[in-house]
Amino acid sequence: MFGNRINYYIQNPPRDERTRLAQAVDFALTLLFTWIMTIIIAQFLPLGLTTAKIIVILVMLIELILITKVEINRSKALDTHRDIWYSARKCRENIYVIKDRGEFAQLVKELLEGLTPFGKLKDLHPCADSTIDISCNLGNQKIGVMCINLAGEDQKVSANQIRDFLKEIKQDHFYKGMVITSGSFTEEARRFVRQMNGRVKIYLIDGYGLLRLAKRTQHPIFTLEKWKEERDTLISGKEIALSIKENIMASKKRSLSFAILGLVFIIIAALETEFFSAVYFIFGVINLFIGLTGFILCLLRKNELTFF
Repeated sequence: MFGNRINYYIQNPPRDERTRLAQAVDFALTLLFTWIMTIIIAQFLPLGLTTAKIIVILVMLIELILITKVEINRSKALDTHRDIWYSARKCRENIYVIKDRGEFAQLVKELLEGLTPFGKLKDLHPCADSTIDISCNLGNQKIGVMCINLAGEDQKVSANQIRDFLKEIKQDHFYKGMVITSGSFTEEARRFVRQMNGRVKIYLIDGYGLLRLAKRTQHPIFTLEKWKEERDTLISGKEIALSIKENIMASKKRSLSFAILGLVFIIIAALETEFFSAVYFIFGVINLFIGLTGFILCLLRKNELTFF
């Protein structure tokens, strides 16, 4: 259903931290900008007054429908992203609760059983000196699996642990090996696996890969939960103003749009005379100021726009 986006949804938190009000203001600003540009362009077309009005109205209706559809699809994608990321975070917390090695190995076995290529899975119940927790077949090849449950994603499996696992894989005549952890791997460990070149193949699956397995196999440990957000019922004028500011600062493209619109107004002001020239010039300066200010602030805040 989600294709390759599932990997992105699980690993990267959604970046849109705007309120519902800010999203509504975003829609209004986008629609207003599009309509203004349509009206300006229509003034320079060699059409009669009645024909121009009809065409402008039809174009504005089409723009309204298209922008509404885009915003609805964007909102659905964001809601999906939030729900999957939130569910993955809860799943990770549930995995970290597992302290027993055998219990974690049982979870991994259940996940692998849900994948078609794997067969004949067997829990080996290893002793403290053994590194292989599960044996299974991948096609016609027998592989050994080491399961390492760590207390957090910042904890990493070392290259020495991979070397000990590889040694046992060779001794027990496994064709391939797989290391699955709830944490991650050191760069030395990944480099060691890459440098093996044609020898016994070792697959590395980190905490995010484990979450993807749980989501893909629809395991009960990965329960789909809805993102919970707080909604305020009272809306003040200050909140509306802050929402407009929020939208301008959240996107460099939107800020540049305001700047371009301001330049267009200033150019039209140079072509017009008397009253209309002054009106266009004032609107041009305001939009240019808003656009340039928003662009600069957006650059300054680019590392702060993180949704938690």
